[in-house]
Amino acid sequence: MHFRLLFALILVVGSTLMLASCTPGIKVGGQPFVTKDPKYLPRAQDQKYVSICYNADNTDEGTIKQLAQKSCQLPGANVRVFSHDLVLNECPVVSKARVTFLCIAPTP
Repeated sequence: MHFRLLFALILVVGSTLMLASCTPGIKVGGQPFVTKDPKYLPRAQDQKYVSICYNADNTDEGTIKQLAQKSCQLPGANVRVFSHDLVLNECPVVSKARVTFLCIAPTP
């Protein structure tokens, strides 16, 4: 009796996994968003930073850079990548990558 139950369970789980593998790729992670900056960033000359969490599977570099420029506190500023981390950050599991941009004030 236990053998039949185990066989039925394996059959159901196996067929479910096979059907799930036939579906097109699922986009997990949503849109990139601004998050907390990493601790211990250098703060010389009142430097401003913007940190963004994103999912590397479905987000391109241009989208992230546009969000960083919009979120920068300096008007007309440009942004440059300062750091990038994938582990032990404040981002959720589905958007685990975090990139930190340095806001660069425009030169007169």
